[in-house]
Amino acid sequence: MAALTQKQKDEFFALALKGADWFVNTQLGHHRAKWNGDYGRFMYYYYMPEKKHVPGISWTSGRAIFTLAEAYKLTNDQKYLDAAMIGSRWVEAMQVLDPALQSYGVMKEFTPQGDYAGILDGAQAASGIILLGKVTGNKTLLRKGKAFCDFMVRHFKEDEGMVSQVHFYPEERILYGIPYANNACGQAAAIPLWHMYCIDKDEKYLRVIKWAADYILACQRADGAMNFVKDIRSEEPPAPNHHWGQGVGDEKYVFHNDDGIMVIVLAAYMATKDKRYLDSAVAYADWMVNTEVPPRPFCAFPLKANNVLDIGKVAGKDYTSWVLDNLQDHLLCLQVNNPDDLQANGGFAGEDEEHEGGIFGGRSLDYVNTRNTCYATGTLLRLSGRGTGSGFSVYGL
Repeated sequence: MAALTQKQKDEFFALALKGADWFVNTQLGHHRAKWNGDYGRFMYYYYMPEKKHVPGISWTSGRAIFTLAEAYKLTNDQKYLDAAMIGSRWVEAMQVLDPALQSYGVMKEFTPQGDYAGILDGAQAASGIILLGKVTGNKTLLRKGKAFCDFMVRHFKEDEGMVSQVHFYPEERILYGIPYANNACGQAAAIPLWHMYCIDKDEKYLRVIKWAADYILACQRADGAMNFVKDIRSEEPPAPNHHWGQGVGDEKYVFHNDDGIMVIVLAAYMATKDKRYLDSAVAYADWMVNTEVPPRPFCAFPLKANNVLDIGKVAGKDYTSWVLDNLQDHLLCLQVNNPDDLQANGGFAGEDEEHEGGIFGGRSLDYVNTRNTCYATGTLLRLSGRGTGSGFSVYGL
């Protein structure tokens, strides 16, 4: 790692904890908690000008929980554990645990009474309870996290891969090949299987992880960049969003927020020692550090920083200077410093799903959101020398 003073590491750690504090301060449902169905839920994003929010869903809860679990592990501060455990109750309520259903173990998408489950998003919820269970030794959380992983293995198909969605009404339907979920980004749904494997060493998870890693490698360009699909000619050029669509021509197909797929590639390498996976990861890291950081999506830099720091750690390469060179302009400048508004303070702004603004209008930088806060907190924890980035790191917790 490029030389960082202890003072710098301490400063990064303090800023990371402010990110974790945002999740504590924005947790919903504390008013009349016993009567409140949102008790334990976290925010999706917060619109600062009008102090409005959108409540979170499966993936936002998972990211909040594993960020808080890491903050608790590193500080032993009870507030992080309390928020994570209350949040885990809401996630547990989202899980299908009817043994008569084929989808036993899956996580619903929006609410416990919702009509479908998105697998990539549910996987992040699963990572949250698995890692919280690992930190606390809570066997119930580990059992429920394993139930999700076992669902994934049970319905995995060599010719179609992982499940994309499950629909529940009017009848249960397990679906494959949904376009948004069935691409390179969708392979990040295997991340909780790796976290579970690191706990119980159940070999059945590796089959899915290796399949997902091979899919990702098939999306890589010769220059190291990752397209979000294997065959870009099969898709119309996408509009800009929080994953891809930047630039012109074929550049529109390139990932700038890959939802943590390098966890899968590095996991496949660590499990098999097959150098194809490490070579692919290093080529991807080299492409990232030799390509100008795009101004959008706002989440691009912290995600890429996390990728290159982890790839470098596994490969014995040092990309830290590139991270530090871009840190102020693409990460630190997005952290909100406003103690008068605890629903904004410490979080990271910049919402990209609507490309500009959010459902309340305004500008993208008016929104503090889970996506950026999770990624950026993970970056700062890595730079502090104390943390891993938890759910979006091959090193987990």
